[in-house]
Amino acid sequence: MNLPEVWTAYWSILRERAPVTAASIRPPRSTTEREYAERATTPWTAELREFYGLHDGQHETFGEDYVPVGSVLPGFTLYSLEQVVDRHRFSLENPHSIDYSGEDWPAEVLAQEAGETAEMFMPTYVPFAEDGAGGTLFVDTRPGAREGCIRMFTYEGADGGGPWFDSLTEFIAALYRSVETGSEIYDELSATFVDGVLEWRDPAFSDGTMAYAATLPVVRVPFPLIDFFPSQLSTEDDLIDLDHVRRAVIDTARRLHPHAVVEDARAVYRQVPRVRGANMNWWVSIGGVETIFTAIVTGEGHDVIVLELPPGGCMLEVDD
Repeated sequence: MNLPEVWTAYWSILRERAPVTAASIRPPRSTTEREYAERATTPWTAELREFYGLHDGQHETFGEDYVPVGSVLPGFTLYSLEQVVDRHRFSLENPHSIDYSGEDWPAEVLAQEAGETAEMFMPTYVPFAEDGAGGTLFVDTRPGAREGCIRMFTYEGADGGGPWFDSLTEFIAALYRSVETGSEIYDELSATFVDGVLEWRDPAFSDGTMAYAATLPVVRVPFPLIDFFPSQLSTEDDLIDLDHVRRAVIDTARRLHPHAVVEDARAVYRQVPRVRGANMNWWVSIGGVETIFTAIVTGEGHDVIVLELPPGGCMLEVDD
């Protein structure tokens, strides 16, 4: 099947088995808007143009209106056109920290073909989904035999790890087969349906056993956290001062690691609402090791509660 056929098949099975998730997929935007997004990023592959002719990402609910809608892509939220443009611009304006690789760099990187590791975000990468922790899925539009392959970019590993799928068609086809047959997709995740919502879980930790949660350390937070979508915010909203938050994160890191070299903190979000419970992750290099902190908005002035997160993940639980 081609991309429109496999996307239609996938969307149809979602409408039948996960109607809440299916309803969260936005209809495609106009041709003019799609062409603007391409001009604002980099020349797209024909398949990527076709992909955004089928949808405009996934709508999620946040804050007081929060209703779980599940995930079209396992572990990732599908971007709208605005989010594609914003994340592409952000990734270029905030380059990944890399080691100098000799006099031939970056000439060697510029000569690479699609699928090769550049250790940096290239202008020819088009992000189309995010995992909420700084990682994005992107289409590698560089020329070569693997042009159009699907890859992941993270703060820790940059674009290492190689392609996940050779094309968007192959990716969506794999999701369709997983949902239709109950088979696992990447990271041993498989489709689970709860009240019309598609959730992707590791079968070993499903069915309410809480086995996975029991393996993670618990970090206490003083009040419930809320999710938000930065692209829905503007400078007219009541936003927290991120420079103030950055200083608070660095001060906390230095207090917790007094004998280590603490470098500047960076975050994915550029706009965060000044609402109690809003939170954002920050990446800090401590003695050369990337460490994740979370900053929780208190709602009082620009104050935040800064917590260092243990490596490997944790469970956040609200104090009684």
